[in-house]
Amino acid sequence: MPCVRVRGPAIVDLVLWIPMPADDRVWLRLDRPENVLSVVSATWTATPVDPGRLRALITGRMLRRYPVLRCRPVLPPWPLPAVWEEDPHFDLDRHLHVDRRADAAEHDLQRFVGDLRSAEFDRRHPLWRVHLLPHGSGSAVVLQVHHSITDGIRLTRLMVELLDPAHPGDAAALTPPATHMSGAPSPAALLDPRRAVGAAGELARTALHSVGSLVKLLAWSNPCTAWTGSPGPAKHAAWGDPVPLAALADLAHRHGATVNDVLLALVGGAVRRVLDARGGAPADLAWMVPVNLEPYDPAPPAALGNHFSLVLAVLPTYGPFAARLAEVHARNDRIRHSWEPWLTAATQRLVGSTPAAVGVPVARFFADKAVGVLTTVPGPPVPMTLAGAPVTGSVGWAPCSGDQGLTVCMFSYAGQVFTGFGTDGRLVGDAGRLVRAFGAEVAEALGTSAPVPAAAP
Repeated sequence: MPCVRVRGPAIVDLVLWIPMPADDRVWLRLDRPENVLSVVSATWTATPVDPGRLRALITGRMLRRYPVLRCRPVLPPWPLPAVWEEDPHFDLDRHLHVDRRADAAEHDLQRFVGDLRSAEFDRRHPLWRVHLLPHGSGSAVVLQVHHSITDGIRLTRLMVELLDPAHPGDAAALTPPATHMSGAPSPAALLDPRRAVGAAGELARTALHSVGSLVKLLAWSNPCTAWTGSPGPAKHAAWGDPVPLAALADLAHRHGATVNDVLLALVGGAVRRVLDARGGAPADLAWMVPVNLEPYDPAPPAALGNHFSLVLAVLPTYGPFAARLAEVHARNDRIRHSWEPWLTAATQRLVGSTPAAVGVPVARFFADKAVGVLTTVPGPPVPMTLAGAPVTGSVGWAPCSGDQGLTVCMFSYAGQVFTGFGTDGRLVGDAGRLVRAFGAEVAEALGTSAPVPAAAP
């Protein structure tokens, strides 16, 4: 939706306000110190990133293209509409922070990212920040954006806009291979008699799966584990060595599954390893899994915003890898061929449209059915540069809500998959335990003695 503009006293056009849809407003309502509703990503480079060039990129490719990044949220009492209002005191120095320390080792960077996951925003100003830190022989760029501004897929596209292909001829290959889209027929298909008749069997199957999804959403309750309880403000973040995407794709092909299925099955096994050491893991655990609701578009809308759904995926933790993968694939297939993404998207919109006294308890009812959030995000398939510095890796974390204590993100970049674990310090503790357990699962699934190292892009 376009911005509303007024003629200011200095004879310049000023962005006055941008309407805030209910899909965005819900994340502001659910924000709390124990689980800050922001998306955090870390990208590291082989050589140092020049602060001046980074500043120019943010100005030219973010602020000028997406005016919402210059705006702060305004939430009047219900039922008055919420808006994004331009910050009259906008200052990029408030949002871009350059750390002059000598170096940030890997554990220092992970501690910094963990702390940032619990850092709240001053709502008098736009809800995002970028940190530039020295890291090894290069730099690390850490981005924190409140979920009310945009979702993870659109944020990934925004991040890609800051990058350039390392080889100019690769520009046409930037479209990722998949974006979480639901495979079910759109409910709009019912309005077209020709499509409805031709797809009668598929629609019937989708309707049946949708009923099952609705029953699951209402009736499911996660078993109690060592991670059950109320989260605290302290957060952790960790990641390990990347895994070659080709090895995961080969594993998926051999088992008649998808790479996404393989990754979810590996995470289930890692969770079992850690929980077994703390008293035992249940056979199944439910996760909130984001599902994109739109085809891939290389350029996000000018207003950014959220256009995705969260589905409840009950995934197995036990059994041999092959059996666990088959079960993950079957359960995901039922979700893909249901209208669950559309049902939960409507619920999210309802939560954002109703008074907080109604919407927030509904949102927490569904959030507390999951142990955490699982995301798989397709990034650039070819090597990229940031302000001229070669990008060697990237990973991110979606926020948790309610009493969730764990978020996991698998991010593909240049033929590698980076997996980041974000944990609540009170409920789950050190995220490094999950990184090590995930590495052991990868090694076992691939038949190697250690996680397979990936070549640098």
